[in-house]
Amino acid sequence: MHKKITYTWLSDKCICVLLVLSMFSVAKIEIAGFPLYSLLLLVIASVWLVFKIIYACREGIPFPTVRYLTDTAAIAAIVYAVLSVIVKLFDTSEEGWIDFSWNAEVIALAVICLLVSSGVQFKMFHLDLLLYCGLLMAGLYLLGSLTDGWNSDIMEPFFADTARVSSYFLLISMVAAYGYCVCRDKIHSGFYMMVSGISFFVLFLNRNVFSLWLIGIYFLIIPVMLRPTAVLVKRSMQLLFIYLFTLSNMSLITEYTQIIRPEVSYSLEHSVYIDLLLAAGGAIFFHYWDRIPEGMDLDRLVLRKMQKVYRFISMTVLLIFFTVVLSGGWAALPDGIMYDMIKSFAVPLAGAVGQNESGILQCFRTIGVLPGIFLIILMVLFIDKMRRNYASDKPVTAILILISGIFLIQLLFWNPGIHNTVCYFYLLATACFYKEEREHAESIGIKISDLEIRIQEIQL
Repeated sequence: MHKKITYTWLSDKCICVLLVLSMFSVAKIEIAGFPLYSLLLLVIASVWLVFKIIYACREGIPFPTVRYLTDTAAIAAIVYAVLSVIVKLFDTSEEGWIDFSWNAEVIALAVICLLVSSGVQFKMFHLDLLLYCGLLMAGLYLLGSLTDGWNSDIMEPFFADTARVSSYFLLISMVAAYGYCVCRDKIHSGFYMMVSGISFFVLFLNRNVFSLWLIGIYFLIIPVMLRPTAVLVKRSMQLLFIYLFTLSNMSLITEYTQIIRPEVSYSLEHSVYIDLLLAAGGAIFFHYWDRIPEGMDLDRLVLRKMQKVYRFISMTVLLIFFTVVLSGGWAALPDGIMYDMIKSFAVPLAGAVGQNESGILQCFRTIGVLPGIFLIILMVLFIDKMRRNYASDKPVTAILILISGIFLIQLLFWNPGIHNTVCYFYLLATACFYKEEREHAESIGIKISDLEIRIQEIQL
């Protein structure tokens, strides 16, 4: 008995191949001067598009359909990229090899946007697939970070680029953290926690302060974007504790062991500050947590008061973050205990931002002014579409929007690389167009001291 091949099945396979290819294409390999990944990306997107056209013709469905402004922008991007190729071919002023890689990449991303907006069934397996690939790459990175590790001429350019490594393992960390927060199976939860811990350690070895701030912000916003059930809050705080505890002990690992390469170092002063922050945050968290009555079903318990606290803290941290990265002169602050503490966090963050070139700026510099302006407009359109599609009772959509928001912040300060961009872009497009059913719930409010607890019946 043969399984009937449908467009849903074919599109799912195209997505899987696309994600696996993107996760493993960290090394730049060229064929006749053309990047192999850009060529394969265009081929996969084209095959997926052909499947969609054949299916649409059989079913009598018009395609492409311009239902959103993002569809219009995607078609405009394809037309511009094709016209640019034609102009390059007939331009006699350019000598030598003509680079068409960005044209192929733009066409592929625009096609992905059109296909996802036309209706693609998102699967959690797509996120798991990212973790499987990322776990293997994390093993290679950790092996190369050891004192007696291996060296590879093919992988070295990627491992040496701290921005791209950070973007890569930020994605793995965020996906694994979400999986651990929502999964109720013990085996899968253990897997997600393991991947989270490994990806955290890779980020620490990479020593990009900007990425360390982003993952901390991500943990703070999870209970704000999603429905703050007691289990979700508990598990997100468990991961945040593991993250901060490991970070605070990196100075001990690097200074008093010979496992890690000597160029990786951390300050003991930072470790002390993080320990103090961890102790203060833990005291506040457990002050509220201990007020929850024993025997309550934590899966059905929603902590609205605690969500407000998280919202206030996350907004404060975001304000501090953008204040540091957008202003300068932190190193010129006077000496003193409090000033030294501020400088110890602000100066490395500002320095990390200054070491990399914005992805948007690179678009202006390498492709042109019009594509750069178009990219900014497209980002605004995607942000507006995600805002319209967001709801706290749509957990998958909410977490995809949060991951996409972290990606857009990255574009402001560094270039994630095309292989990272493809993975993020697929999640961003899904966050915009995924039609997730809302979780139906009935809430009953009770009050214990000054902590308001809402019991929520979640109908599975």
